[in-house]
Amino acid sequence: MAGGLIMAGLGVWQAVLPYDTTFLVLGLEHLSLGLFAVSLILLVPGLIALARHGGRAALAGAATISVGHVLLAFGATSSNLHGEDYPWFVFVAIPANLAMLAGGIVMAVSLWRTGHVPRLVAAILPLLWFFEIILSQLGGSLVAGVYWLVVGRMFVAGTADRRLAATG
Repeated sequence: MAGGLIMAGLGVWQAVLPYDTTFLVLGLEHLSLGLFAVSLILLVPGLIALARHGGRAALAGAATISVGHVLLAFGATSSNLHGEDYPWFVFVAIPANLAMLAGGIVMAVSLWRTGHVPRLVAAILPLLWFFEIILSQLGGSLVAGVYWLVVGRMFVAGTADRRLAATG
């Protein structure tokens, strides 16, 4: 849930701060990039926990997303320490983004088919990449963060698996 909380906080922060068009990492952007990298890593256990409700394909999807998260966290941290993106950043960012998107689709389809989690949880999963990455400068991380906070709450409450919730 910590990853979701950080991601949601970043979304609020990015929504209220003016959009930065420079390629240099300055001032509060260091904190923003650092928190983004930390949130990506902290979301990995939640991905794996959610995938356990969807079978092997969901686990493969979660592993793929996790690889994307680790690659992007590495790239963001490197850029943060360097003060700007390295020339090789694109060679990390493109596969990372593809892994996050493809893994999200695979995981969502598997979760949808098994029906063990609410369908809305499965349906939103592939959209997280769009909110985390594409809309991040506009506060899209807030949506992704809230998603993970809700999923985390479902796990804490024991309602993540619809079958268990119906019989419990």
